[in-house]
Amino acid sequence: ASEPVVVEGSAEIVADRDAIARVVDLMNAKYDAGMTVEFLDPAVNATIRVRPLWAFGIAHDDFTGSPTRWLFE
Repeated sequence: ASEPVVVEGSAEIVADRDAIARVVDLMNAKYDAGMTVEFLDPAVNATIRVRPLWAFGIAHDDFTGSPTRWLFE
């Protein structure tokens, strides 16, 4: 990856269909994907929520000048 981001936090599988519908809506808006809620049906595919504690990013072309760390409360 040319601009990797590492996220550490707690993760949980989401089975609530309203929450999954929200994810589908956001993905369709961002990627113009036309995805349906059935694609993320908890019986077939997992939807995972990550509550980040911190994240770290770096740009490949600026290895020494770009490292950035974010902390979340």
